[in-house]
Amino acid sequence: MATLSNPDRVTRIILLLFLTIILTIGAVPGYLAGKWQWQNPPAVKALTQLRVIRKQGLQVPGWPTQEQRTVTLDGHFWSIQQIKNDRNEDASLFLFTQNGPKDQPQIEWSEINGIQHWQTDSDGEQSFDVQLADSNGSVTNSVTSSVTAKIFRAWTAKRTYAVLEWYAWSDGGHPNPSHWYVADRIAQLKGQRQPWVAVAILFPMEPLDDLNKYRDRLTELAKTIQLQLANQALRPQAPT
Repeated sequence: MATLSNPDRVTRIILLLFLTIILTIGAVPGYLAGKWQWQNPPAVKALTQLRVIRKQGLQVPGWPTQEQRTVTLDGHFWSIQQIKNDRNEDASLFLFTQNGPKDQPQIEWSEINGIQHWQTDSDGEQSFDVQLADSNGSVTNSVTSSVTAKIFRAWTAKRTYAVLEWYAWSDGGHPNPSHWYVADRIAQLKGQRQPWVAVAILFPMEPLDDLNKYRDRLTELAKTIQLQLANQALRPQAPT
């Protein structure tokens, strides 16, 4: 059985303590008032925009949509769209959007894996930053959205893909839903929320080719998608 290294153990302990503090700070006032904040979380004003994305897909600058459809995967509605750039590179974009104020990102990526019937290897992480204008539209006071995504190679009998997956929110993203949970709890302390979207990009690659050759192109596309999601729906929303 693999054991955690000291740095990993320390990181987990720090995260656990941080979660405990956030939960305590967020829960105590509600408890004293006879209300549990998580049972009655602030409204998510972005739900309308998120539903539009789920039904119509996302407009990705430089990557016009060739086809879009909404399909049900294991009871969840996903937007699936085929996009292509001016270099004739194509990609598939899967999006699952938050649908209610109590929805949490617990989507199993196996829903996508299941319909693809693929095999995978070369699992790793890819991190990138996106500069967002502040709430007043100022680029000078821009906010950095730091994202970590899961990256891997996947293949079927017909095609091979470089795949990137993450949960996106306004100022970050990560394939582990616990990271969103912390961000949303912090937002709730301000009477806000962190709307979220599950994202998967499938970028065709040559069979048995080195995944690293596709990282830069895949990451640039991911940056554009994260920016578009933030601009259209993922800003922290305060209740009316």
